Amino acid sequence: MQSVRMEHTDGHGGEAEVWVDGALLTVYDGYSRPGERTPPGKLDGVAFRYTNDEAYCWEDAIRRNPHKRVVLEPVKRWAYYGYGRVESVMPVVIHFGLLRMEDPTWSTGEDLVGRFVAVPINRLEIVRADERPDLGDLPR
Repeated sequence: MQSVRMEHTDGHGGEAEVWVDGALLTVYDGYSRPGERTPPGKLDGVAFRYTNDEAYCWEDAIRRNPHKRVVLEPVKRWAYYGYGRVESVMPVVIHFGLLRMEDPTWSTGEDLVGRFVAVPINRLEIVRADERPDLGDLPR
């Protein structure tokens, strides 16, 4: 499991900056308790999740990653464009390099496994791992 460190947060529901294996990410803070700010330092028991408000189909997501990239590209604030490889379905789990997360778009098509996709991430969020389902060795 990789190292996750809080750099700064505006508190629960606000913007936070976290280090993940030496990369600084801006995220929505779902980790801090309401009314409290998590102090800077190492975080234990964390997970990452995201929402995407833009509708897309898996065929389009595959077409948008022809170069088989695996990276999170910042767009603005806590929005990213995620390029990654699908590791499983039911739920769909995508490996984006730094992070491995469940995609909110459902699929049962086993042919999706191993495909490289590009998906919009409107809000990348850090949460406490005990507040979401176990997906294995998250965050990677």
